[in-house]
Amino acid sequence: MDKVIQETVAYFKGDQWRRLLDVLEERDGPVSHAHIYVDTHLHPLSIDEIVSGFFAKRGKPLERRTEIFTSGQHADKGSVHGIEPKGQPHFDLLFGYTKESAIQPSKVADDVESWSLAFMNGFYAKYPFRQPSDADKKGVEAYFDSKVWKKFYDIVEDDRVVHAHANVETSIHPSYIADVAMARMRAHGWNVDKVVPVAFSMRGQWQGKLVFLAHEPEKIFDIAWMFNPTVDLIPSTRYWLMPETPHYDIRTMDEVPQLIKKNEYTLLRTKQIEQILDQI
Repeated sequence: MDKVIQETVAYFKGDQWRRLLDVLEERDGPVSHAHIYVDTHLHPLSIDEIVSGFFAKRGKPLERRTEIFTSGQHADKGSVHGIEPKGQPHFDLLFGYTKESAIQPSKVADDVESWSLAFMNGFYAKYPFRQPSDADKKGVEAYFDSKVWKKFYDIVEDDRVVHAHANVETSIHPSYIADVAMARMRAHGWNVDKVVPVAFSMRGQWQGKLVFLAHEPEKIFDIAWMFNPTVDLIPSTRYWLMPETPHYDIRTMDEVPQLIKKNEYTLLRTKQIEQILDQI
């Protein structure tokens, strides 16, 4: 058997992948999101096909197409992003490059991590969020009426954009912002299935975001928030992941070919992928 096929089959039958599947089963309570970290020389498009086929075989086809882009914080790393098996939490597969094996767990402390709703409730408890007054509600509505927010519709709808954040500062509880945002998105004509709260590390500090999972447009996009006790809801005045503007972080696939060219990634043939799926 092809060595790449052997190593890939072994990985998807192995401990790390099994631990991810345990997280997705939500046996210990609801989970908002998960990450799995791997090192690989498989092309991300091949990983995407294998993962999609794996869940489809188990009656859990992916809810939407995934997104592939490079990391905003780590050079030479990328992500197969927004993997949502039917009826389960969505997760991201974050990959670095290795020649050692077709695919293997990354050498990091937590190679599978997840954000449960219990964790998020504890995360929220660190901030003195306010339940909005009438004046606060007007401030929140003003943000969603602003040119900054309306431009976010155009950004997400751009076919070149695979993922985007609208960056904000707020002292209002994110659950209230989520409700208003969902109503505005649906009024705009978007078919947004749900919103889940997540925390993420940015330059060593934890920040929060609201992750919206949509079928039209067929994308996942976020409102990333930073706590600011002096405002209700405003566009961010601080830069987040990208240097172009503090208001948004925008990812396209434009950087992916450059990432692939840096190393020798293996694009599997259809027959190889079928052989792998037959064995996992």
